[in-house]
Amino acid sequence: MQAVEVEAQPKSNGPWYKEINDQQWKALIGAFLGWALDAFDFLLYNFVIVTLIKEWGLTTASTGLVASVTVVASALGGIVFGRVADKIGRTKALSLTVLIYSVATMLCGLSPNIWFLMIFRIFVGLGMGGEWSAGAALISETWPKEHRGKAMSIMQSGYAVGGLTAALVAGPLIEAFGWRTVFFIGVLPALLVFWIRKNVEEPKIWVENEVKEEIEVKEDKEEKTSWFDLFRGELLKPTIIGTIFCIVGLGASYPIATWLPAYLGTPVSEGGAGFNVVNASIFMVPFYLGSICGYIVYGFLSDKIGRKKSFALFFAVAAIFIPTFIFTGASNMVIFFILMFIVGAAFCGYYGGFGTVLAEMFPTRLRGSGQGFAYNVGRGVSAFAITGAGAIAVTTGLGTALVYSSVGLYILAIFAVALLPETKGKELE
Repeated sequence: MQAVEVEAQPKSNGPWYKEINDQQWKALIGAFLGWALDAFDFLLYNFVIVTLIKEWGLTTASTGLVASVTVVASALGGIVFGRVADKIGRTKALSLTVLIYSVATMLCGLSPNIWFLMIFRIFVGLGMGGEWSAGAALISETWPKEHRGKAMSIMQSGYAVGGLTAALVAGPLIEAFGWRTVFFIGVLPALLVFWIRKNVEEPKIWVENEVKEEIEVKEDKEEKTSWFDLFRGELLKPTIIGTIFCIVGLGASYPIATWLPAYLGTPVSEGGAGFNVVNASIFMVPFYLGSICGYIVYGFLSDKIGRKKSFALFFAVAAIFIPTFIFTGASNMVIFFILMFIVGAAFCGYYGGFGTVLAEMFPTRLRGSGQGFAYNVGRGVSAFAITGAGAIAVTTGLGTALVYSSVGLYILAIFAVALLPETKGKELE
């Protein structure tokens, strides 16, 4: 079994990226593409919501339920495949989860009604959550501590790249061929599996830990690591803190992440921005461009000033600019695009920090499990914010509902930062 060294190349006076070896870059490319294509498949639904409401006679509450169920499934997938990644390896788990969400997305296009769509979206969620857990563990164990924040943020920026791609293709495809075609092209990420299996090696720290554990078990020196170790002893505290932080941080963002395309495509009389389906998807482009910038800035910032200060800064900016965008953005196109860019940067940028700080809170033997549990339980509980926003929107309109459901949680998230340990520069155990 081949393995990737975690050490950086010898220090040089040149750019930081010259300190990274080929296998570390391949690990990042594999995780980045897996997450980008995952986001593409996951976010396609957000762009067909308005069409489904009209074609199937649905409400924002019922379409929000599908989105929430998908997120809950992603939480379960992250927990399950986090443990799978600890058992069979990061690259094998990454490949398996990419295959699951790709096939499930294609099946969404065959749905005869919302109930079948919900079932297929459950499998999309399972693959999505599992992919993040495997990819985050792979990156955190492969890249050196000096650049771990950058690498994780670059990987996380794949979400914006996937979202940007979905925004560019969804509207025109829906108008030309119907909403089912959008899901059919979602099977294409399955091709990535072949590249991952051929080119991406397991992290050396994971391979060594597996060998060590097998020897100790055979010699009766130690019991086999159990997933339940997360809830006892020295790991209980980081498990609780990490989970609470993810619940608040993710919960603040999920209503915007899910409902923003629908908000843009909903008539002004119903609390939306009043754009048509094609423009609503195209107008998401500045949001995702801002997201990419936000991810990168967060990564460099967290490696420079620390994880906690970076989180607090991004939460504060998001809390200020989301209501500013909702209440003033659509009045002027220049202001609209600027605010969309800022909201995308603030709202998405800090996502690169979750994988980094969680990786630094858990030991190798349970890193995938710990990351997967904390992040994905947070994601699952956050699903209620999506449903809540959809329910509130029935009486207040989507714009007001998005403000109510996000800003309060961002303020809580700023206080929740105090719970975290500062893990910048920590060597992985």
